[in-house]
Amino acid sequence: MLPGNAIFRMLLLIGFSTPVCTFAQQQDTIRYSLILTGNIKGEKKVIETSPGMFESWYQYNDRGRGDSLHTIYRQDSDGFPTYVHAIGKDYFKKPISEDFSLKDGVATWKNTAENESRPVTGKAFYTCLNGESGNMIKALKAGQHKIKLLPFGEATLEVVQQHKAGDQQLQLCRISGMYYTPEYIWADEKNVTFGYIGDWFSMIRKGYEPYVKELLAVQQKIERQHDSQLAKTIPEKVNGDILIRDVTLFDAEKATLLPHTDVLIGAGKIKAVSVGKPITAKAARIVEGRGQTLLPGFWDMHVHMGDGPEGIMHIAAGVTHTRDMGNDTSLLTLRKEIDNGELIGPHLEVISGLIDGAGPMAAPTGILIHNEEEGKKFVRMFADKGYDQIKLYSSIKPEWVKPLIAEAKKYHMRVCGHIPAFMTAAQAIEAGYNEVTHMNMLLLNFFGDTIDTRTPQRFAIPAQRAASLDLNSAPVKEFIALMKSRNIASDPTLVAFEPMLTGRDGVIEEKNKDIITHFPLQIQRGMRAGGSGLPVPPGMDTTYIQSFGVFLKLTKLLYDSGIRIVAGTDGTAGFDYQRELELYVKAGIPAEKVLQLATFGTAEYTGKSKELGSIKVGKTADMVLVAGDPVQHISNIRKTKLVIKNGVIYDPAKLYKAISVVPF
Repeated sequence: MLPGNAIFRMLLLIGFSTPVCTFAQQQDTIRYSLILTGNIKGEKKVIETSPGMFESWYQYNDRGRGDSLHTIYRQDSDGFPTYVHAIGKDYFKKPISEDFSLKDGVATWKNTAENESRPVTGKAFYTCLNGESGNMIKALKAGQHKIKLLPFGEATLEVVQQHKAGDQQLQLCRISGMYYTPEYIWADEKNVTFGYIGDWFSMIRKGYEPYVKELLAVQQKIERQHDSQLAKTIPEKVNGDILIRDVTLFDAEKATLLPHTDVLIGAGKIKAVSVGKPITAKAARIVEGRGQTLLPGFWDMHVHMGDGPEGIMHIAAGVTHTRDMGNDTSLLTLRKEIDNGELIGPHLEVISGLIDGAGPMAAPTGILIHNEEEGKKFVRMFADKGYDQIKLYSSIKPEWVKPLIAEAKKYHMRVCGHIPAFMTAAQAIEAGYNEVTHMNMLLLNFFGDTIDTRTPQRFAIPAQRAASLDLNSAPVKEFIALMKSRNIASDPTLVAFEPMLTGRDGVIEEKNKDIITHFPLQIQRGMRAGGSGLPVPPGMDTTYIQSFGVFLKLTKLLYDSGIRIVAGTDGTAGFDYQRELELYVKAGIPAEKVLQLATFGTAEYTGKSKELGSIKVGKTADMVLVAGDPVQHISNIRKTKLVIKNGVIYDPAKLYKAISVVPF
């Protein structure tokens, strides 16, 4: 699985799981192309049917998933919406709708999560959950670059760059107040949206697709100035030693807590660890650790790193190491920028070269191949570039798997990934897989080799059938024995499936219930809307929830059977990682063992336990200080108070404030 609608919609000013408005047009007809990693995946058309009245159609297809929306809306002379009616389907093809009207000073709106009415004084811009409304850029300029939002909040505008693309004179607009960090919108001279440009997803006017790379380069230069400034001002580089006093230390190698411990750090390394006896050496920076727990830095073993706030979100959560599971070659540059201190982010310890078969259901990133020999060539290319492993995806033909793995082994590269269509996990393991990605891919093993894992079947079948799977059956025992005999690891990404199987419209997802008030208001609104789950067939609501229970039970069974679990998310940086660890505890794995597998266990798995993974003398100073005791209450890992990466101190409160999040 690769980043889905949440990440792409983020670039469209859309919240965690449900849309926020896009920016409307003012010409008779404008068409846009929707581009995912260089491939056109949909289109949008906007028609001005009469002065101030618009009709739009939006259609996006991502391997059988994707939104579709038909919207009719009206805006006043300043671009503020006065009427909206939208109907369509969300990313997982569930029906959605939204209505809004402003009449006689009263705003009324209804959508999948809200049904409200309130008086409005002055101008206010309604932001849709499902649909689009008005022209925000025009409204912002009419409001002196600052406007009130409905239901709450405010947005501000700054025009940061002028640029010509072909015959179009464009302005790059930076809009703040909608998301963690400012959003960038390209508009023409009439303040009509020209496009949204991102490293994964872009929307641009039809006929101007060749300008995406050029506009992205201009935009990223502006974004980098902001990000680079944060990288200069937030990290604290101490000129001398750092002493953490009287802290409870989590010994990740033994999975035990050591109270009243002092830790001395210098030149990026751990110089001394003293349990029960204070360290008397002088230090340039002293951190009082009483009432807090010091753990090694966490490892998120399933990310797809990109631009934006991700790096900050990882570090603020204490994630100092990541494994990228599929990206474009710009990842190598990103890794260098982070390591050089130009950007804030975790160290990319492992990067994966993703290979998939070409076709309409192919992965949105990585290398697409047409035959076995092409695959071998690209394995060699990834090896030459310094990639650490190969990830195979769902459109790879089963007969290619074994020879591609053999080629990877020549270069000492591990192989992991999805299970290709019409193949089982057992067959992939026997062909040489080292690791199976995502818990649904393991569960599909028990439902035959006729499943097309390129399609949403890979989600729907486990949702509908896992609840009835007997985990004590012979096939399950035989499969786990196969995994153990081949030393196969599992990257469950439970946090990716929890909302899919248990999310319901108008209900806050479990992962967000205790933390929702920390987020920007517009993101809170999306969280309250819920609804990021799969479409549930009639009579199967309980089955879907029970099936997720089997996801948890199988994770615990794998752990109890000696199968290595590596904690990864494939989701929202930082916050989803913390939920992933909470879910392991919910599954029944003891909290101290969860913390161990998330730190020392992963360092051991990646072959880096001599330098990383535990707080021992001589190792790299990567650690996170949290309030309270996460062994007693795993959710205390959210209460990060200090993060140290390579001996550099990061204050999570400053990091969170930089992305409009209330510190924990």
